[in-house]
Amino acid sequence: MTKKFLLINPPYPLEESPSPPFGLMSLAAYLNKNNIDVIIEDFVVTPYTREYIENVIDHYKPDLIGATGVTMNIKKALAILEDCRDIAPKTPTVLGGPHATFDAQNILAENIFIDFIVRGEGEVTATELVKSLSRPSDLEKVAGISYRRGNEIVHNGEREFIQYLDSLPFPARHLCNLNKYKALGLPIGMMTSRGCPHRCIFCVGRRMVGGKVRYFSVERVVDELQMLAGMGFRQINIVDDLFTSHKKRCTEICNEIINRNIKVRWSAFARVDTIDRELLSSLHQAGCTVLCFGIESGNQEILDTVKKRTTLEMCRKAVAMCREAGILPLASYILGLPGETAETVTKTMEFAGGLGAQYGYHILSPFPGTEVRDKCAEYGIRIFHDDWDKYDANQAVCEPAGISGGEIDAIYKKFNNSLDAYIQCAISEYQKGTHLSDELDVVAEVTISRAVAWEIIKNNITGDPRYRNRDENALVDELVSRLAPLTSLSESTVKKEIRDFFKNKYLVYHEDTGLQWSSTI
Repeated sequence: MTKKFLLINPPYPLEESPSPPFGLMSLAAYLNKNNIDVIIEDFVVTPYTREYIENVIDHYKPDLIGATGVTMNIKKALAILEDCRDIAPKTPTVLGGPHATFDAQNILAENIFIDFIVRGEGEVTATELVKSLSRPSDLEKVAGISYRRGNEIVHNGEREFIQYLDSLPFPARHLCNLNKYKALGLPIGMMTSRGCPHRCIFCVGRRMVGGKVRYFSVERVVDELQMLAGMGFRQINIVDDLFTSHKKRCTEICNEIINRNIKVRWSAFARVDTIDRELLSSLHQAGCTVLCFGIESGNQEILDTVKKRTTLEMCRKAVAMCREAGILPLASYILGLPGETAETVTKTMEFAGGLGAQYGYHILSPFPGTEVRDKCAEYGIRIFHDDWDKYDANQAVCEPAGISGGEIDAIYKKFNNSLDAYIQCAISEYQKGTHLSDELDVVAEVTISRAVAWEIIKNNITGDPRYRNRDENALVDELVSRLAPLTSLSESTVKKEIRDFFKNKYLVYHEDTGLQWSSTI
């Protein structure tokens, strides 16, 4: 009999611009390939309630229930799995993702309702785990899992990384409602490689996916990009830790995109020491509109301490080359790194403001698995607590010796308040029909679309019986009256968004079923 696996994507803040859950969709596709049935419940774009998951479990009757999670939403993942255990006490539960990988001992010790942890890459491990459920004696043969054996917590040996990535099928994107993400103005992600050769002390990437970069073939990458190009997303994000790690291969991908005449906007993560004018020209011609750089600090000593292996001059040169090539550079910085002081924060903000890139800040969160956490005393970092909900990199959960967490929070809050005010001003001008710049117009459009779509999702407006048996014009007017006050947008702006949702078939209406999110990709 075919095994059934319920996969859960726990809630995650929209402010962090989540994409459809790539890891879960990739896992689901591999499970399907091995004759395991899968459904995904995505609580990023569906409000979570216990009643909802109880209905899912009652109807689907899964053989295994699993969730993923990063540090900032791991408590939400655990709470959902605890509900699942209460609803279906005989159904095994499993947790995966980077936090569970590096905190497996504590999670199993503190949460009796978790049966298994899948560590690292999940496709092969989870498949073997499902197959072993009917033969418990086989559990010890499954590399990459942690579990209980009596009163003992067992950590099986590490799973070797998948070397031939083309053996993985395309992610099972049909298992998620992509139209909700499109209405929210969120991007869709794809991956061209796994692995990161760098050793930044604040990142788990290398430990999670390995220091040797493994690549999908160029044909496979461009086939997937071509498929996604027809799905109607504003942007495709290449979510590799470092897309530009191999210049020759990167150029080959660009050339293949150009040869196939694929017209789509996409972005990628890069390092300032992996680009040059020739590569940027190829990227631009192939449709790359944005490159994201982790600059991290405007202080060279801090960059050296965190093992970034870049210089401030490299950063200046990379940003200038991007601008010349017609690619928007985005720069991210981390406040509160080892060696940080009030003076270095000032230097970083001056550097960011004068670099010529759009930029933003996060605050150091020492996630499980990072060197800065494992050696916090050595780096002069004092960790306040392990309240994982607060490890969102938007508030201080630790502090270096030279500046307090409270000071860092105040600086961060002041910057974000000014940024929010700037965006609200742009939205106001946009609603008046004022063109400020192409970049600001996009920010306004996405923010408006997200606000309207989120109120529809959050308030469960789809399926509401009040919106049945209406003609479309009357339905739109009723939605505008309800949504405009909730979004603080003008009625004409909200009406335009709703009309666009219908035009793009994100939303559909039938007299008998009412208003629904379309499941058609």
